[in-house]
Amino acid sequence: MKAPEIRRLSLSHDRAALQSAVAAVMAGGEPPISVEGDRDEGEHLTHLMLALRVLERIDEGLAHKDAFREVMGAVRDVLTDAD
Repeated sequence: MKAPEIRRLSLSHDRAALQSAVAAVMAGGEPPISVEGDRDEGEHLTHLMLALRVLERIDEGLAHKDAFREVMGAVRDVLTDAD
């Protein structure tokens, strides 16, 4: 997971583009938008899904910076609890 790529996707694309990319990856295809990082479908899907979560928080009224921090904090908490 690469936080800068999640930030870039959430700033550069709208919800429809991200959802279309998620559907393409889930179907085993290439996403219609550029997703940086390893050529791993799982990493691409993670980046896209987290970018969508950032946009959801923005729709709830948060600024992008705050939405990004909240989503990444939640990921950090999950990873910490997994240990």
